[in-house]
This record gives sequence, structure tokens and C-alpha cells, in this order.
Amino acid sequence: MKKILLGTGNRRKVSFFEEILNRDDVHFQTLSDLNIHKLPDEDGMSPKENAMKKAAFYGQFADRVISQDAGLYFIDLPLDDPRQPGLFVRRAPDGHEMTDEEMIAHFSSLVHSLGGKARACYLDGWAVSFHQKVTGFMQPLEEQMAFAYLMLETPHKNRHPGWPLDSLSADFSGRYWMDQGGRGVDTPDTLLQKKHVREEQRRFLIEALALDDKGREENGEP
Repeated sequence: MKKILLGTGNRRKVSFFEEILNRDDVHFQTLSDLNIHKLPDEDGMSPKENAMKKAAFYGQFADRVISQDAGLYFIDLPLDDPRQPGLFVRRAPDGHEMTDEEMIAHFSSLVHSLGGKARACYLDGWAVSFHQKVTGFMQPLEEQMAFAYLMLETPHKNRHPGWPLDSLSADFSGRYWMDQGGRGVDTPDTLLQKKHVREEQRRFLIEALALDDKGREENGEP
């Protein structure tokens, strides 16, 4: 049984990675399980860079580590546009961390400036530390389009505490997520695209963690 440390204290992430890897030869641990309270610097310029910094830091506590980070991007803006939320979704222009309602007001105003609606998606950065060798992975924005959605300027009347942008989010028909149980409904095409994205992520994790036979042989694993 291979033990893998997830660079998070959130136990809900365990089921997420169990589903992606779909293996019975691994056991996931969280930071809370190992009583790890130290935090790494997260000053990277992209989700991938931040994930790699976290994996390198937590690699001192376990032989196998998975870390992840994400940034929110508006698809029709250049990635380096200063209006991009990127890694700092909750950070206001003056630098303070916004409350849920402040976030709704801020992004409502931003989307208004972009014409009242804007395509958005999250970019995920992934990283693995295997015996302190760190490998990073991030799919291009075009592939992440499977997870894209609309953000609207007029907030829905309902709120999802901790996830304030759900009140501005909608599918491409303009139907709010809040009217669909809190998240968008997939089409057969988006389900197929998401399956492809997840399979690429799974392949990266298996190779970087040396979980396949070739990886075990190359790294001297029993």
C-alpha cells in the first residue's frame, strides 16, 4: 500500500483523488492526519508554480505528495491582463481579503465592464513530490474550456456560503447555477471533454508518483 500525502487539510479532497486515480493500492493522508501546521510560501506566478512550491515544501514530510492550486480566468481577456483574478480571487484591488458579499459586488462590477456577461473558467495546477523530486503539470486553457461557464453581472438572490461567485455563475444558456442545485448541468459533449481532461490528469499523477510497473522498476521500488 502506497501512502500519499495531499497538500491540504480538507478531507473532501481525499474522495476527489480517489475517484481520479481509481486504485486500491494507495492510501491518502491529509495535513491534518499528520498534524502538519506549517504553511509554504505561495508566491508563484501561476497555479502550476504554486502547486510545485507546495509539493516541494510538503515533500519533507512524506515520500509521495500531491499538491494542487487553481486560478480563475476570464477566457476573453489575455492571461496577463491586470483585471484577471488569477490566483487572487478573494483579494480586493486594495489588497484586503474580500467577504462573500464584497466578492459578489466586485465581480458584478467587473463583469459589467466586460459587457454584462463573460466566459470564465478555473485553471488547475498540479504537482507531485516523489522522494523530493518535484514535477508540475497544467493543461492549457483550451482544454480547460470543458469546465467553462458564464459569469453574469446581476447576482442571483440566493447565496452559497463560502462560494459567493456561484450567485453570478450560469451555464451558456444564461440559466443560473443557483437554479440548478448550485452547479451547472453537463451536456454529453462537456462530459466527454471532462473525461479526457481527468484522464490526462490521472496519467500525470500515475507517472509522477511512480505507481505503474515501469515507474516502480525505474525507481527501485519493491
